[in-house]
Amino acid sequence: MNSLMNTGILLTLLLTWPGLPAQQLQQAGNSTPVKPYIEYLPGELPLIISIPHGGYLIPDEIPDRPCTDCAKNQDIYTLEIGLRLREEIYLRTGSYPHVIISHLHRTRLDPNRNITEAASGNSLAEEAWHEFHNLIDSARNRVARDFGKGLYIDLHGHRHELKRTEIGYLFTGEELQLDDEMLDFETFVEYSSIRNLVAVNVNRISHTGLLRGESSLGAMFEKHGYPAVPSPVNPFPKTNEPYFPGGYDTRRHGSSSGGTIDGIQIELDLELRSDETRRNIFAADLADILISYITTHYFPDIFLHDQDT
Repeated sequence: MNSLMNTGILLTLLLTWPGLPAQQLQQAGNSTPVKPYIEYLPGELPLIISIPHGGYLIPDEIPDRPCTDCAKNQDIYTLEIGLRLREEIYLRTGSYPHVIISHLHRTRLDPNRNITEAASGNSLAEEAWHEFHNLIDSARNRVARDFGKGLYIDLHGHRHELKRTEIGYLFTGEELQLDDEMLDFETFVEYSSIRNLVAVNVNRISHTGLLRGESSLGAMFEKHGYPAVPSPVNPFPKTNEPYFPGGYDTRRHGSSSGGTIDGIQIELDLELRSDETRRNIFAADLADILISYITTHYFPDIFLHDQDT
């Protein structure tokens, strides 16, 4: 059974039997067996994608998180986009990215928070939280071992009124309003989730060039017809415009905390996610964007061998 068929079966199982044991989900997805509720789809590329808020499972043994001011809404269709993205990358390169998924609904677990807020003291939710982050760490270690450096993407969805992709590098909207000279200071670079890329990118592009220049991730989104911030067109959110700068996952697994794996949070607007046809087109475009980003900044020759075979 090929991987595309596996992915289709996985989605059918998720949407039809939300209480299905995680072990069966993992078998259907052709993934490495792990503890319940968390799935790891192994890859071969220097690219890691996590999907923390797209899960559907609401098992009785894990109660609703009792916190009152915490977010519990699902980032709808980010799971479907992430799985389609995995297949689109494979179709283009012959290799898969690493993908880590929380299948638990956000009412049960929020992996993009510290463990106290994420699991609210429930032992099973805490176990799933640890598994989610341990698997990302394992993928990071493998990428660092095999390639020396790489990219981690935390995939999310937002419901803001402005229909654009929000790209998070751990800087607030107010910080992004600072001029290039200020953002290029070492103090800001050390806090950046792409800190390592600033030091090793093959074209020696500055920090602000990577954040919002002509070869930034935002610029690549814009060139494919998707408004994004930060980018050359929208270098920063304007005052009082909503913007997600990146959360716990990006801080923990990006290079601001050390290491050679950079992290970027990608927030997709609801309109982009709501229609199946549009989702599939976007997933294909996002595959092109991420491949271009990796070949532009990390490994220009990584896919040349495919052209010789």
